[in-house]
Amino acid sequence: MDRERLIEIVSRVFQRGGFKVARVELRGGCFDLVASGLLTLLFVKVATNIDTVTEEQAEDLKRLSKVFKASPLIVGLKTKNSELEEDVIYERFGIYALSPATLYRVIIEGELPAIFAERGGLYVRINGELLRRLREKHGYSVGELASLLGVSRKSILNYEREEGAVSLEVAVRMEEIFDEPIAEPIDVLRAKVEGELKPSKPETPLEKEVFDKLTELGMGVVKVKRAPFNALSKEDEFTILTGIDEKKTRSTVKRAEMVAEVGRIINSGGLFVLEKSKLEVVSEVPLIPKESFEEIKDVDELIELIEDLKNRISAK
Repeated sequence: MDRERLIEIVSRVFQRGGFKVARVELRGGCFDLVASGLLTLLFVKVATNIDTVTEEQAEDLKRLSKVFKASPLIVGLKTKNSELEEDVIYERFGIYALSPATLYRVIIEGELPAIFAERGGLYVRINGELLRRLREKHGYSVGELASLLGVSRKSILNYEREEGAVSLEVAVRMEEIFDEPIAEPIDVLRAKVEGELKPSKPETPLEKEVFDKLTELGMGVVKVKRAPFNALSKEDEFTILTGIDEKKTRSTVKRAEMVAEVGRIINSGGLFVLEKSKLEVVSEVPLIPKESFEEIKDVDELIELIEDLKNRISAK
């Protein structure tokens, strides 16, 4: 299956599950789809082989997800030379990855997987407190349960403290002994990005000028390399997908159109600052010359300018 067909299938799964979906067609982009559902927002990278997702793409994907309180997700068909197994979760640079079949079960059937792949095999995480209660309820000592499972006493104590994962083989034996599921499901739709991400600096003098101006206006700026926009500019609940270009080209127009589509899904505005341009709007995304942008005094004036340009074009 080629990548275009795969993206189409993934998009249809989300749509069938009631999600609004925006497609981004950007070579080397950090995401291909944005999917928005009730209380759920996802930035999704689709790759035939999940190993082709680069660390730079993953970092951008995590930046986007953190700013918008969304979840990053990778959907693919294989890793290395083997197919992704159904109902198994993989990881790529700390981002959950799964097959289209597993995604279908999550979105359409509401079945969250519990098994994840790591070097050396398949594992699950278990409810340690539940394991302890079941062990005591059935009258097993730590040593007796360890003997039944073929593991050490220390392993049982670690399981009950939830320190480390349990091999799938051991987890299956546990559930056979207690006749009760103890594996914890993995909520791939609500995987939040934890911790601080590496800062990313402006790559051109124009980017630096625009970032400095946005910072001067009191907006936080998060650089994104692999997206239709160059940065996320945020002030309280107001977020702008900010694009930067030397001049208006076909690529600029295409990027602005993608920014507009993504913005509608995630409820964010879009703005492009160009070195040389006239004031205009492409798909509800204003294109502003750097001179006009530099004259803006505060965030409120920036918002008014964006809205005024959009309304002016709509009235024509």
